[in-house]
Amino acid sequence: MIKNLFSMTGKVCVVTGGSSGLGSYMAQGFLESGAARVYITARSEDKLVAKAEELSQVADGQCIAVPGDLSDMKGVEALSASIRNAEEYVDVLVNNAGIGTGAYIDDLKVEDWDRTLDLNLRSPLFLTQSLLGLLRKRATLETPSSVIFISTVAASEVFPHVMAYSTSKKGLEHLTPQLALALADDHIRVNAIAPGRFYSEMTRGAWQNPESEAFKAELERLPAHRYGGPEDIAGVAIMLCSRAGAYFTGEVLNLDGGHRVRR
Repeated sequence: MIKNLFSMTGKVCVVTGGSSGLGSYMAQGFLESGAARVYITARSEDKLVAKAEELSQVADGQCIAVPGDLSDMKGVEALSASIRNAEEYVDVLVNNAGIGTGAYIDDLKVEDWDRTLDLNLRSPLFLTQSLLGLLRKRATLETPSSVIFISTVAASEVFPHVMAYSTSKKGLEHLTPQLALALADDHIRVNAIAPGRFYSEMTRGAWQNPESEAFKAELERLPAHRYGGPEDIAGVAIMLCSRAGAYFTGEVLNLDGGHRVRR
């Protein structure tokens, strides 16, 4: 029973925002768990191709770079077309690409609001919609397909300086159970992960000086007393996409080192 519980052997996966940070951690985890092919996408082609080449060396599976910008529907449609042309089915879709726009109300620009909502909320929904045919292809009661949305702890807190970001992610969390119910009969499970502090480009300003008093104080406030690492996000994603998590759907999993317990 336990032997293959977390196996992803033979699965085809798509991870947006996969060139660095959380996306690359999950892509690597999928490959090391047996995935056959993992498609990663991001805007920076050179960085993306280098990451795909690096990840293709970690296991027998292949990591494939698909450069693209998901901030508008043209980019969403282009990525979807590339995947549909290359594959007959997709088992896992991780909607990870996002942007963390910050501005107080007096300084908030409509174009920044639109850009944040478009990339963080609209694009994940319509990328999922455009890949439904492939996600349905191999999905069964015993081996369902899986969609994951990456949210944030900020979705459940009040941060006036990142209202566009937190609002977009809260929308993503509300979308999760709605899609889970809509796609239940297709054997497609939909869940979200809400990470707290992880080592990534988005949080670099907080952790790049680990000896600073501010960083030490932040670690002291966290019940886990550390930032999340690659294994933490990869472990939860693998669980959700394997037999181990096959009874989860419509859920938002908090992955924050106890942040919400302490707040």
